[in-house]
Amino acid sequence: MENKTHTSRCFFGCNSAEGFHSFFNFLPDMDNAKMVIVKGGPGTGKSTFIKQIGDAFTKEGYDLEYQHCSLDPESYDAVTIPEIKSIVVAATGHHVYDPRNPGAVDEILNLGDYWDVEGIRKHRKEIIEINSMAEGQFHKVYNQLKAARLLLANAEIISSSALNPSKMNIIEQDICSFLPAAEKMERFGSERNCFVSSITPFGEEHLADTIVHNNTQIIGLIGEPGSGRSTLMKQIGKKAQLKNLVVEYYHKPIDPTIIEHIHIPEAEIMVTVQPDLMPANNPMTTYNLADCANTLTRAEKSEISSAKQRYEEILGDAIESLLYAKNTHSELEQYYVPYMDFDSVNQKCKDVVESLRQHATIFN
Repeated sequence: MENKTHTSRCFFGCNSAEGFHSFFNFLPDMDNAKMVIVKGGPGTGKSTFIKQIGDAFTKEGYDLEYQHCSLDPESYDAVTIPEIKSIVVAATGHHVYDPRNPGAVDEILNLGDYWDVEGIRKHRKEIIEINSMAEGQFHKVYNQLKAARLLLANAEIISSSALNPSKMNIIEQDICSFLPAAEKMERFGSERNCFVSSITPFGEEHLADTIVHNNTQIIGLIGEPGSGRSTLMKQIGKKAQLKNLVVEYYHKPIDPTIIEHIHIPEAEIMVTVQPDLMPANNPMTTYNLADCANTLTRAEKSEISSAKQRYEEILGDAIESLLYAKNTHSELEQYYVPYMDFDSVNQKCKDVVESLRQHATIFN
Protein backbone atom coordinates (compact mmCIF):
# COMPACT_ATOMS: atom_id res chain seq x y z
CA MET A 1 0.00 0.00 0.00
CA GLU A 2 1.31 3.45 -0.91
CA ASN A 3 2.37 5.55 2.07
CA LYS A 4 0.50 8.86 1.79
CA THR A 5 1.91 10.48 4.90
CA HIS A 6 3.59 13.85 4.58
CA THR A 7 6.89 14.71 6.25
CA SER A 8 7.81 18.36 6.52
CA ARG A 9 11.20 19.55 7.71
CA CYS A 10 12.57 22.64 9.40
CA PHE A 11 15.35 23.61 11.81
CA PHE A 12 15.15 23.59 15.58
CA GLY A 13 17.27 26.75 15.67
CA CYS A 14 19.84 28.71 13.72
CA ASN A 15 23.24 30.31 13.93
CA SER A 16 22.46 34.02 13.62
CA ALA A 17 24.38 37.29 13.86
CA GLU A 18 23.30 37.46 17.51
CA GLY A 19 24.24 33.87 18.40
CA PHE A 20 22.21 30.68 18.38
CA HIS A 21 18.49 31.41 18.14
CA SER A 22 15.44 29.18 18.53
CA PHE A 23 11.76 30.05 18.85
CA PHE A 24 10.86 26.82 20.74
CA ASN A 25 7.58 27.08 18.85
CA PHE A 26 6.52 23.52 18.04
CA LEU A 27 2.78 23.90 17.43
CA PRO A 28 0.46 26.91 16.96
CA ASP A 29 -1.68 25.59 19.83
CA MET A 30 0.06 23.71 22.66
CA ASP A 31 -3.09 22.96 24.71
CA ASN A 32 -3.22 19.24 25.56
CA ALA A 33 0.17 18.73 23.93
CA LYS A 34 2.56 16.09 25.24
CA MET A 35 6.25 16.94 25.17
CA VAL A 36 9.07 14.50 25.83
CA ILE A 37 12.42 16.21 26.45
CA VAL A 38 15.49 14.05 25.81
CA LYS A 39 18.76 15.06 27.44
CA GLY A 40 22.22 13.58 27.06
CA GLY A 41 25.76 14.24 25.87
CA PRO A 42 27.08 14.05 22.28
CA GLY A 43 26.90 10.57 20.81
CA THR A 44 24.34 9.31 23.33
CA GLY A 45 21.74 8.58 20.65
CA LYS A 46 19.32 11.52 20.91
CA SER A 47 18.95 11.91 17.12
CA THR A 48 18.47 8.16 16.61
CA PHE A 49 15.95 8.14 19.46
CA ILE A 50 13.96 10.89 17.75
CA LYS A 51 14.10 9.16 14.35
CA GLN A 52 12.84 5.88 15.81
CA ILE A 53 9.87 7.73 17.31
CA GLY A 54 9.15 9.27 13.91
CA ASP A 55 9.51 5.95 12.07
CA ALA A 56 7.02 4.29 14.42
CA PHE A 57 4.33 6.92 13.83
CA THR A 58 4.97 7.17 10.09
CA LYS A 59 4.14 3.47 9.87
CA GLU A 60 0.89 4.20 11.68
CA GLY A 61 -0.07 6.79 9.05
CA TYR A 62 0.67 10.06 10.83
CA ASP A 63 2.13 13.17 9.21
CA LEU A 64 5.35 14.34 10.84
CA GLU A 65 7.60 17.34 11.11
CA TYR A 66 11.30 16.74 11.72
CA GLN A 67 13.39 19.58 13.10
CA HIS A 68 17.00 19.26 12.00
CA CYS A 69 20.17 20.32 13.79
CA SER A 70 21.84 23.44 12.37
CA LEU A 71 25.28 22.08 13.28
CA ASP A 72 24.61 18.71 11.64
CA PRO A 73 21.68 18.81 9.19
CA GLU A 74 21.68 15.01 8.98
CA SER A 75 20.74 14.84 12.67
CA TYR A 76 17.36 15.48 14.30
CA ASP A 77 16.70 17.80 17.21
CA ALA A 78 12.95 17.19 17.38
CA VAL A 79 10.01 15.39 15.84
CA THR A 80 6.45 16.68 16.01
CA ILE A 81 3.29 14.65 15.38
CA PRO A 82 0.76 17.48 14.90
CA GLU A 83 -2.39 15.32 14.72
CA ILE A 84 -1.89 14.05 18.28
CA LYS A 85 -0.04 17.14 19.55
CA SER A 86 3.09 15.22 20.50
CA ILE A 87 6.68 16.46 20.50
CA VAL A 88 9.94 14.70 21.25
CA VAL A 89 12.81 17.18 21.48
CA ALA A 90 16.51 16.98 22.30
CA ALA A 91 17.64 19.49 24.92
CA THR A 92 21.38 19.82 25.41
CA GLY A 93 23.74 22.79 25.37
CA HIS A 94 22.17 25.65 23.42
CA HIS A 95 19.09 23.44 22.89
CA VAL A 96 18.06 23.84 26.53
CA TYR A 97 14.29 23.63 26.87
CA ASP A 98 12.37 23.22 30.12
CA PRO A 99 8.93 21.61 30.37
CA ARG A 100 5.91 23.87 30.82
CA ASN A 101 3.93 21.32 32.85
CA PRO A 102 6.39 19.00 34.61
CA GLY A 103 4.74 15.86 35.94
CA ALA A 104 1.48 16.63 34.08
CA VAL A 105 1.85 16.17 30.33
CA ASP A 106 5.58 16.66 29.95
CA GLU A 107 8.36 14.16 30.55
CA ILE A 108 12.13 14.54 30.86
CA LEU A 109 14.39 11.66 29.86
CA ASN A 110 18.09 11.71 30.62
CA LEU A 111 20.06 9.34 28.40
CA GLY A 112 22.84 9.87 30.93
CA ASP A 113 20.98 7.27 32.99
CA TYR A 114 22.24 4.70 30.49
CA TRP A 115 25.95 5.49 30.44
CA ASP A 116 28.92 4.34 32.47
CA VAL A 117 29.73 7.47 34.47
CA GLU A 118 33.10 6.20 35.67
CA GLY A 119 34.17 5.40 32.10
CA ILE A 120 33.35 8.92 30.91
CA ARG A 121 35.00 10.58 33.91
CA LYS A 122 38.32 9.07 32.88
CA HIS A 123 38.25 11.53 29.95
CA ARG A 124 37.13 14.56 31.95
CA LYS A 125 40.20 16.63 31.00
CA GLU A 126 39.84 15.96 27.26
CA ILE A 127 36.10 16.73 27.34
CA ILE A 128 36.66 20.08 29.08
CA GLU A 129 39.42 21.05 26.63
CA ILE A 130 37.32 20.19 23.57
CA ASN A 131 34.30 22.08 24.90
CA SER A 132 36.48 25.14 25.53
CA MET A 133 37.96 25.02 22.02
CA ALA A 134 34.54 24.60 20.40
CA GLU A 135 33.09 27.48 22.42
CA GLY A 136 35.85 29.77 21.17
CA GLN A 137 35.14 28.78 17.58
CA PHE A 138 31.44 29.48 17.98
CA HIS A 139 32.21 33.00 19.25
CA LYS A 140 34.29 33.54 16.09
CA VAL A 141 31.42 32.31 13.92
CA TYR A 142 28.94 34.70 15.51
CA ASN A 143 31.31 37.65 15.11
CA GLN A 144 31.69 36.84 11.41
CA LEU A 145 27.93 36.50 10.98
CA LYS A 146 27.46 39.86 12.69
CA ALA A 147 29.90 41.47 10.23
CA ALA A 148 28.08 39.87 7.30
CA ARG A 149 24.74 41.12 8.62
CA LEU A 150 26.04 44.71 8.81
CA LEU A 151 27.05 44.55 5.14
CA LEU A 152 23.60 43.32 4.19
CA ALA A 153 22.15 46.26 6.12
CA ASN A 154 24.05 48.65 3.81
CA ALA A 155 22.19 47.22 0.84
CA GLU A 156 18.87 47.36 2.70
CA ILE A 157 19.24 51.07 3.47
CA ILE A 158 19.57 51.94 -0.21
CA SER A 159 16.68 49.73 -1.37
CA SER A 160 14.30 50.84 1.38
CA SER A 161 14.86 54.51 0.56
CA ALA A 162 13.37 53.93 -2.89
CA LEU A 163 10.17 52.18 -1.76
CA ASN A 164 6.84 53.46 -3.02
CA PRO A 165 4.26 52.59 -0.28
CA SER A 166 1.20 53.07 -2.47
CA LYS A 167 2.47 50.56 -5.05
CA MET A 168 3.35 48.12 -2.26
CA ASN A 169 -0.20 48.43 -0.96
CA ILE A 170 -1.59 47.40 -4.34
CA ILE A 171 0.49 44.19 -4.29
CA GLU A 172 -0.57 43.51 -0.70
CA GLN A 173 -4.24 43.80 -1.63
CA ASP A 174 -3.71 41.58 -4.66
CA ILE A 175 -2.05 38.83 -2.61
CA CYS A 176 -4.70 39.09 0.11
CA SER A 177 -7.33 38.37 -2.55
CA PHE A 178 -5.99 34.77 -2.54
CA LEU A 179 -7.16 34.40 1.07
CA PRO A 180 -10.53 32.73 1.69
CA ALA A 181 -13.43 34.61 3.20
CA ALA A 182 -13.38 34.66 6.99
CA GLU A 183 -15.88 32.45 8.81
CA LYS A 184 -15.23 33.69 12.36
CA MET A 185 -13.93 37.22 12.29
CA GLU A 186 -14.27 37.49 16.08
CA ARG A 187 -11.24 35.25 16.59
CA PHE A 188 -7.59 36.00 15.78
CA GLY A 189 -5.74 33.11 14.17
CA SER A 190 -2.79 31.47 15.91
CA GLU A 191 0.75 31.91 14.65
CA ARG A 192 3.89 29.84 14.65
CA ASN A 193 7.45 31.13 14.27
CA CYS A 194 10.38 28.94 13.23
CA PHE A 195 13.20 28.41 10.73
CA VAL A 196 13.05 26.48 7.48
CA SER A 197 16.55 27.57 6.41
CA SER A 198 19.82 27.52 8.30
CA ILE A 199 23.49 28.48 8.08
CA THR A 200 25.25 25.14 8.56
CA PRO A 201 28.87 23.92 8.38
CA PHE A 202 28.08 22.77 4.84
CA GLY A 203 26.61 26.03 3.60
CA GLU A 204 23.10 27.42 3.60
CA GLU A 205 20.45 24.69 3.79
CA HIS A 206 16.86 25.30 2.66
CA LEU A 207 13.92 23.01 3.43
CA ALA A 208 10.96 25.22 2.48
CA ASP A 209 9.94 22.90 -0.35
CA THR A 210 9.06 20.20 2.20
CA ILE A 211 6.39 22.41 3.77
CA VAL A 212 4.17 22.67 0.72
CA HIS A 213 1.76 20.13 -0.73
CA ASN A 214 1.04 19.45 -4.40
CA ASN A 215 -1.85 21.93 -4.54
CA THR A 216 -0.21 24.71 -2.50
CA GLN A 217 -0.32 28.08 -4.29
CA ILE A 218 3.17 29.60 -4.39
CA ILE A 219 3.40 33.40 -4.34
CA GLY A 220 6.94 34.56 -5.03
CA LEU A 221 8.31 37.97 -4.04
CA ILE A 222 11.34 39.02 -6.08
CA GLY A 223 13.49 41.85 -4.80
CA GLU A 224 16.72 43.10 -3.30
CA PRO A 225 17.45 43.14 0.44
CA GLY A 226 15.42 46.00 1.89
CA SER A 227 12.86 45.96 -0.91
CA GLY A 228 10.00 45.43 1.54
CA ARG A 229 9.41 41.70 1.17
CA SER A 230 9.55 40.92 4.89
CA THR A 231 7.27 43.82 5.83
CA LEU A 232 4.81 42.81 3.13
CA MET A 233 4.68 39.22 4.39
CA LYS A 234 4.14 40.35 7.98
CA GLN A 235 1.20 42.50 6.87
CA ILE A 236 -0.30 39.67 4.80
CA GLY A 237 0.15 37.27 7.70
CA LYS A 238 -1.65 39.56 10.14
CA LYS A 239 -4.54 39.99 7.72
CA ALA A 240 -4.76 36.21 7.40
CA GLN A 241 -4.80 35.92 11.20
CA LEU A 242 -7.64 38.48 11.29
CA LYS A 243 -9.56 35.92 9.20
CA ASN A 244 -8.94 33.35 11.95
CA LEU A 245 -6.34 31.52 9.85
CA VAL A 246 -3.25 29.90 11.36
CA VAL A 247 -0.09 31.49 9.92
CA GLU A 248 3.40 30.00 10.01
CA TYR A 249 6.17 32.62 9.88
CA TYR A 250 9.57 31.35 8.72
CA HIS A 251 12.49 33.61 9.62
CA LYS A 252 15.82 34.46 7.99
CA PRO A 253 18.68 32.60 9.74
CA ILE A 254 21.21 35.43 9.97
CA ASP A 255 18.57 37.88 11.25
CA PRO A 256 15.43 36.32 12.80
CA THR A 257 13.60 39.67 12.67
CA ILE A 258 13.30 39.19 8.89
CA ILE A 259 10.61 36.94 7.41
CA GLU A 260 11.51 34.78 4.39
CA HIS A 261 8.27 32.80 3.99
CA ILE A 262 4.77 32.67 5.36
CA HIS A 263 2.70 29.51 5.06
CA ILE A 264 -1.08 29.58 5.53
CA PRO A 265 -2.03 25.88 5.62
CA GLU A 266 -5.82 26.23 5.60
CA ALA A 267 -5.67 28.57 2.59
CA GLU A 268 -3.01 26.36 0.90
CA ILE A 269 -0.77 29.40 0.29
CA MET A 270 2.97 29.88 0.61
CA VAL A 271 4.39 33.38 0.18
CA THR A 272 8.15 33.22 -0.29
CA VAL A 273 11.26 35.20 -1.21
CA GLN A 274 12.70 32.00 -2.73
CA PRO A 275 10.20 30.82 -5.36
CA ASP A 276 13.03 29.12 -7.26
CA LEU A 277 13.36 26.62 -4.40
CA MET A 278 9.70 25.60 -4.55
CA PRO A 279 8.42 22.50 -6.41
CA ALA A 280 8.19 23.28 -10.12
CA ASN A 281 4.74 21.71 -10.55
CA ASN A 282 2.94 23.90 -8.01
CA PRO A 283 0.79 26.81 -9.21
CA MET A 284 2.87 29.97 -8.93
CA THR A 285 2.39 33.73 -9.11
CA THR A 286 5.35 36.11 -8.77
CA TYR A 287 5.67 39.81 -8.00
CA ASN A 288 8.79 41.85 -8.68
CA LEU A 289 9.09 44.46 -5.96
CA ALA A 290 11.40 46.51 -8.16
CA ASP A 291 8.14 47.61 -9.81
CA CYS A 292 7.16 49.18 -6.47
CA ALA A 293 10.27 51.31 -6.10
CA ASN A 294 11.63 54.50 -7.53
CA THR A 295 14.48 54.02 -9.97
CA LEU A 296 17.90 53.63 -8.39
CA THR A 297 20.96 55.35 -9.79
CA ARG A 298 23.78 53.34 -11.30
CA ALA A 299 25.95 54.17 -8.28
CA GLU A 300 23.27 52.92 -5.87
CA LYS A 301 22.88 49.68 -7.81
CA SER A 302 26.64 49.22 -7.77
CA GLU A 303 26.76 49.79 -4.02
CA ILE A 304 24.05 47.18 -3.44
CA SER A 305 25.90 44.69 -5.61
CA SER A 306 29.17 45.34 -3.78
CA ALA A 307 27.56 44.94 -0.35
CA LYS A 308 25.93 41.65 -1.37
CA GLN A 309 29.22 40.32 -2.74
CA ARG A 310 31.11 41.17 0.45
CA TYR A 311 28.26 39.68 2.48
CA GLU A 312 28.62 36.38 0.63
CA GLU A 313 32.40 36.40 1.16
CA ILE A 314 32.16 36.90 4.92
CA LEU A 315 29.31 34.42 5.15
CA GLY A 316 31.61 31.92 3.45
CA ASP A 317 34.27 32.61 6.08
CA ALA A 318 31.72 32.03 8.84
CA ILE A 319 30.68 28.72 7.29
CA GLU A 320 34.32 27.58 7.22
CA SER A 321 34.69 28.51 10.89
CA LEU A 322 31.45 26.69 11.67
CA LEU A 323 32.75 23.52 10.02
CA TYR A 324 35.86 23.70 12.18
CA ALA A 325 33.69 24.19 15.28
CA LYS A 326 31.55 21.19 14.31
CA ASN A 327 34.56 18.95 13.76
CA THR A 328 36.00 20.03 17.11
CA HIS A 329 32.71 19.40 18.90
CA SER A 330 32.29 16.01 17.21
CA GLU A 331 35.48 14.80 18.88
CA LEU A 332 33.45 14.57 22.10
CA GLU A 333 31.49 11.59 20.81
CA GLN A 334 34.46 9.24 21.21
CA TYR A 335 34.27 9.77 24.97
CA TYR A 336 30.57 8.95 25.25
CA VAL A 337 29.65 6.31 22.65
CA PRO A 338 31.76 3.43 24.11
CA TYR A 339 30.14 3.90 27.50
CA MET A 340 26.48 3.88 26.43
CA ASP A 341 23.98 1.05 27.02
CA PHE A 342 22.13 1.45 23.73
CA ASP A 343 19.95 -1.63 24.32
CA SER A 344 18.39 0.14 27.31
CA VAL A 345 18.04 3.34 25.28
CA ASN A 346 16.16 1.42 22.56
CA GLN A 347 13.84 -0.11 25.14
CA LYS A 348 13.13 3.33 26.57
CA CYS A 349 12.32 4.52 23.07
CA LYS A 350 9.69 1.77 22.76
CA ASP A 351 8.23 2.87 26.09
CA VAL A 352 7.95 6.45 24.81
CA VAL A 353 6.22 5.28 21.62
CA GLU A 354 3.65 3.48 23.76
CA SER A 355 3.12 6.53 26.00
CA LEU A 356 2.51 8.69 22.91
CA ARG A 357 0.02 6.13 21.61
CA GLN A 358 -1.84 6.44 24.91
CA HIS A 359 -1.75 10.22 24.58
CA ALA A 360 -3.19 9.90 21.06
CA THR A 361 -6.38 8.36 22.43
CA ILE A 362 -7.59 11.75 23.70
CA PHE A 363 -7.79 12.93 20.05
CA ASN A 364 -9.70 9.90 18.75
